[in-house]
Amino acid sequence: MDKFESLLTEKGIYGKVEVDISDLPDIEKYLSGSLNKGNVIDCYCPTCKAPRSFEFFDSEVHTGTGMVRIALPNQPTRGKLPKATERFQRYLGRRYVLTYKCTRDGNQTILFDLILTDSELIKVGQYPPRAILDRSKFGKYKKLLGAQYIELTTAVWLAAEGIGIGSFVYFRRIIENLVFEKYAEHKESLEISECDFSRLKFDKKIETLKDYLPEALVKNKAIYGIVSKGIHELSEEECLDMFQPLLIGIELILDEVLAQKEKEKREKELQSFISKKSEELG
Repeated sequence: MDKFESLLTEKGIYGKVEVDISDLPDIEKYLSGSLNKGNVIDCYCPTCKAPRSFEFFDSEVHTGTGMVRIALPNQPTRGKLPKATERFQRYLGRRYVLTYKCTRDGNQTILFDLILTDSELIKVGQYPPRAILDRSKFGKYKKLLGAQYIELTTAVWLAAEGIGIGSFVYFRRIIENLVFEKYAEHKESLEISECDFSRLKFDKKIETLKDYLPEALVKNKAIYGIVSKGIHELSEEECLDMFQPLLIGIELILDEVLAQKEKEKREKELQSFISKKSEELG
């Protein structure tokens, strides 16, 4: 995935990527009304309720951006501009409204509103909002998380609104609740009191429960330290830059819990079936 697709599909409102003339091929790929035909991005489709490919469908270009005047860099004072520089500068200081449609269900479209300055491509709008798209794909966690489900969706919504630190607060709560629930579930078989457990550093808590927690959390227990540092020491932008990889980490942890519960359910069903049939068949 290139940085332009990452901006469209992973970053929230006012997310941005740096650009310069070396990005001209990708600028033309995504922003040219003629050259971006057939351009495809991968995104979650709320209609299909699954990841889908979205193909470029339409675009509008507006000369007014509502931003301060953009300075064009390194512009020669005499003579003709190099062709690449001239092509690059044609795209600057404009607003681009791009529409992509699902290749499976053409009625489902996603609109992106972008502004290109001399140094950045900025996402200033999206519909449906990224928070809605992300919430749609998290429905599978609703039963698992129960009341905590709102914490996951709130984290996603905050990040989509450009609030990175706040989203980390909810990530941390999800991890904490998972760890403390596992301790409560297995404390009778653990050789540590509740008081002593509560005094442990969080990575030690995870280590103590390594036989009961998802492997994705045990192997990546530093995730808790990262979100805690983000809350107390990092900027909104630094947290937003890390949001997507950490969200994937949370998903991996929850997916592992779901898979374990499904395995236990099937094992119980099999045992019940075998027991019943053994009695019937004598």
